[in-house]
Amino acid sequence: MRTRFGENTFGNCVTLTIDGQETFALMYEKFFQAKTSILIANYELDPRLRFIRGDSQSSSLINNNLARSSSGSTSEPENIKLSHQNYTASPLQDLLFEKTKQGVEVKIIVWQPKLIIRLLPTAHKRGLSGRVGELEPLERLVQHSKITKNLMVRVDNTAPTFTSGHHEKFIVIDNKIGFCGGLDLSHGKWDTNSHDFDNPLRDQNAEPWHDVHAMVEGPVVTDLIYHFMQRWTYSITKDIDQAKRIKIEPSFENQNSTGDTEVIALRTWKQLNNKGDDNDGSNILSWYAAMFRKAKYSIYIENQFAFQSELITQLLVKRLQEEQNLKVIVVSPMEPNLPGFISGFVSKESINHVNRNLERLRKAGGSRVNTYCLIIQHNAANEKRKQIYIHAKVMIVDDKWITIGSANMDNDGFKNSTEVDLGITSPVLAQQLRVKLWREHLTEQADSSNLSVDLNSFDEGFSAWKTLASDNGTRILRGERILGQIYYYNFEEMKCPPPYASARGGNKFKLF
Repeated sequence: MRTRFGENTFGNCVTLTIDGQETFALMYEKFFQAKTSILIANYELDPRLRFIRGDSQSSSLINNNLARSSSGSTSEPENIKLSHQNYTASPLQDLLFEKTKQGVEVKIIVWQPKLIIRLLPTAHKRGLSGRVGELEPLERLVQHSKITKNLMVRVDNTAPTFTSGHHEKFIVIDNKIGFCGGLDLSHGKWDTNSHDFDNPLRDQNAEPWHDVHAMVEGPVVTDLIYHFMQRWTYSITKDIDQAKRIKIEPSFENQNSTGDTEVIALRTWKQLNNKGDDNDGSNILSWYAAMFRKAKYSIYIENQFAFQSELITQLLVKRLQEEQNLKVIVVSPMEPNLPGFISGFVSKESINHVNRNLERLRKAGGSRVNTYCLIIQHNAANEKRKQIYIHAKVMIVDDKWITIGSANMDNDGFKNSTEVDLGITSPVLAQQLRVKLWREHLTEQADSSNLSVDLNSFDEGFSAWKTLASDNGTRILRGERILGQIYYYNFEEMKCPPPYASARGGNKFKLF
């Protein structure tokens, strides 16, 4: 019987997906196949979400991409094939209603910010973006749950601080399959690997969106169930001690694991931390600290708010001084855009703090540390460019350890919000994921055939990133098409032109 969260588990099967098209296609398949239960804990949830978009050609692309995904174990990836080839999928709410009619128990916990936050001037832009628009259909779903057998919805607006919330993004299906990563079931998150400048299949007013997610099967799913049950109890009772007393009955244990991957579930939960719990290896901040202390050769990070944490910055500065061969790549959005507060003093100072810490890392590591963003260019107009929004929360250390989940590298992700991450130990999966991400960013349409570098080598790829970012600066000056998606986050420091007029990057925000 499980009485605590976050034990090292072995024998897991892991599938890693990149961006919404791949991830939502796989989610849809598993939702469709659900027999007994669906548990959803999300920061945002839009019942109108369509998982699958496009024609039959899109289904072939999805299958090919998933077949290339890091999958299963340290053996060769299995050839994943989705069984639904007519990709005209029902909205999320219709799929859930249908499953409840089949006897599947559906439980949903979704965070809803307080009204004052939702009505701030830029709440429509991102993060809290769309929450006002999602509120009405979400309320209808809540009302439906009162009369629909097997459907239970908890809307939780409690939060320890003004900027924090219940930020987890995980799903458990039939107590056997778990999803965990950066993607909510919400507006604006669906996009393809190519992140086209304009894509009519994206949601209205949605920008190019980059994210990473994981599907797990095996013993670690028990931890996701355990956390969900604790959160469910707390959302009702607001009693953290009662939530702590939750135990997983043997019937929930996932006995039939066929993989061979080591995974630990990680979390941030301020109420538990305040009680002195979850401060061991299952704490997300502790895991990041341990990874930085272990790093010898390479760290690759994609994060929406990288290095706002002073502690994490200090640890990596120290490690860069200790390990002279350690190289670091950090990929962040050109404009991090704290949701709902972007025009406010608090968010501007927060972003300035991130930029100061990234500058500290570059000074500590010199040419061994580079910071980048991702941009996309219009197919027909070289002068039209915009950012690809980096929403991923993934770190790969020494091509051995992967961190993936909902936590940003900021104070909310490490201290104040409720978060769930996975810590994966697998040299094969780590390298596969890094190479797949680099293929997407370095080349056109995720096609590496035009690359003359071996992406399996971190050192060769590290040089390729720097070369391409510099070349793209020259191309922008000349009014030419850029190659790939890579550009310097600190473009001004690197003496490169802004990729588009409003680009901020590493430049300081004026507070007043």
